[in-house]
Amino acid sequence: MGSTSTSSEMAAGRLSVHLFGSLVVDDGGRSLGPRDFGGSRPKQVFEILVAERGHPVHRDRLADLLWGDELPQSVAGALQTYISLLRRRLDPAGRRGHELVVTQREGYRFMMAAADLDLDRFDRLHERAARASTREARRRYEEAISIARGEVLADEPHARWAEELRGTYRARLHAVRLAAAEASLAELDYQAALDHAEAALAMDRYGERAYRTAMVARYGLGHQRDALEVFRQLQQLLDDELGLQPMPETTDVQLAILRHDDVRTLLPSPTGGAASGPAERGVVLLGRAAELAMLEHAVEDALEGSFVLLLVGGEAGSGKSRILDELAARLPAVRIGRAACSELERHLPYTPLAAALRDGLGTVKRDSARLPALRRILPELDLAGPSRAYNEVEVLESLTGLVQLHAPLILMLDDLHWADTSTITALDYLQRRSATAPVGIIATVRLEELSADHPVRRLQPSSVVRLEPLTEAELAPLGMAGVHERTGGHPAFVVAALAPGSADLSVALGETLLSRCRAEGTLAYRILLGACVLGQRFEPETLAGMLAMDAGDVAEELDRLCERRILRIDGFGFRFRYDVVREVLLLSMSPARQRLLRARAPEPGGEPPAKLGEW
Repeated sequence: MGSTSTSSEMAAGRLSVHLFGSLVVDDGGRSLGPRDFGGSRPKQVFEILVAERGHPVHRDRLADLLWGDELPQSVAGALQTYISLLRRRLDPAGRRGHELVVTQREGYRFMMAAADLDLDRFDRLHERAARASTREARRRYEEAISIARGEVLADEPHARWAEELRGTYRARLHAVRLAAAEASLAELDYQAALDHAEAALAMDRYGERAYRTAMVARYGLGHQRDALEVFRQLQQLLDDELGLQPMPETTDVQLAILRHDDVRTLLPSPTGGAASGPAERGVVLLGRAAELAMLEHAVEDALEGSFVLLLVGGEAGSGKSRILDELAARLPAVRIGRAACSELERHLPYTPLAAALRDGLGTVKRDSARLPALRRILPELDLAGPSRAYNEVEVLESLTGLVQLHAPLILMLDDLHWADTSTITALDYLQRRSATAPVGIIATVRLEELSADHPVRRLQPSSVVRLEPLTEAELAPLGMAGVHERTGGHPAFVVAALAPGSADLSVALGETLLSRCRAEGTLAYRILLGACVLGQRFEPETLAGMLAMDAGDVAEELDRLCERRILRIDGFGFRFRYDVVREVLLLSMSPARQRLLRARAPEPGGEPPAKLGEW
């Protein structure tokens, strides 16, 4: 795509930058394509700076991303040449190129405040759709899909940094496709649901959720035979390549189609918004009165002029985010900013902290003239006058000034274990420099995922509130026999048990729990599958014999799975922490495979059988 400018001066409006598909930059009547940046290297520099969303990129990191170990003789000179070319291509006649691509201390950044990035628009639509009614959510999902006109940075198929960004948005687009398919089903638009489901399957051919949606959509269109053929294809794929059977909820859809059940019994329910259902709210509040009281008391201390840093710890699904929802609802008159940390954004400094500040301060004007170093945290601040580099202390002092200026203020950060190091350092600095400020920082964290040297462990929180599984007495008001025995009091499992139509808990949670087990790695997943056929309690020696593995290696992996809170120690043996996890693993295997594994378990004191191939 070549330049089509009718004027040598770029328009003063915002650039439109497209990273989905091949790179395109539009500015009014002028358009730049992949070949219009003065070469592949200037183009790659631009893509890297934009992908960093306004954060500075050090020259050393730029050099590593561009050249790896094959550095040119003068890295600084080469980068300066590329930056100069890039600025001239963005603005051939004026000075705006220097305003768009800003030189920082030992690096560069792109002024995102001057650009409209398609990735940002996609993310906003995805986030807002999750809180909308079915009709509005579907519209937003489909608008997001229309933005994703191809793979991110499709003209950079081999660059490591491009593949990382591409993988992130491939996963997000897949989630949007699935959500759009289910929203279409809820609105009885079967053809649209089928189109979205098949697009999702093209991205992940093992995704049972997409297969189920495609089956229901074809059934709704009156094509029963085609719907059953979808199930047959899934069944063959799983058996041939993974040695697994479809999940029970997928088999239930097949049986409903065979019985000619009314298609409406298979459709997701329309939603009117994002409010939590009564089951979810009730379960989370059961047994959490003491923890909620601790949080409220700490917030009161903060608002009275005593800085507090609180950590809410618990495993995934223990209700950490939900208890923050409830706390926020009880503080209607307090300025609260909230954001979530993301594993995919750990390399972006201050990202969750900046998002929480934007959420909490809203339209409040930042005193950027007094606190110019804030732009390291909030890159959108477009300050008048020349830019200069700011060291870390200047940045953190500006942050402290901003927070104290707008106190009382409560900032909530979900999943602090995924935060970047700069954000964690900033929290520690705020705590030390704002001891008497009416400010509170409340962060959730998966304590079991913190290694000994994790930066979060260096924080000195005012208090740590731990969310343990709910007790049988705490679940008694639900009036559901056996719910504690099945769920172990895990709040997410209890919520699934209470959901409408969830008569079988193992079916309701099947795909989620299998994904969690598979995420532990091939070895761990193999060991868990073997363990599930041995009964609730098992010995490592018996399991090692059945799998023809070294008992020490098996015991070491079992210990790790205990740390991951999938298993727990029981005397000299082990057991599954939650019965439902074992049930789900059993349901994922055919009876023949279960029988084969049981037959391979050695008798006490006997010799292990010959080694069985990978299964």
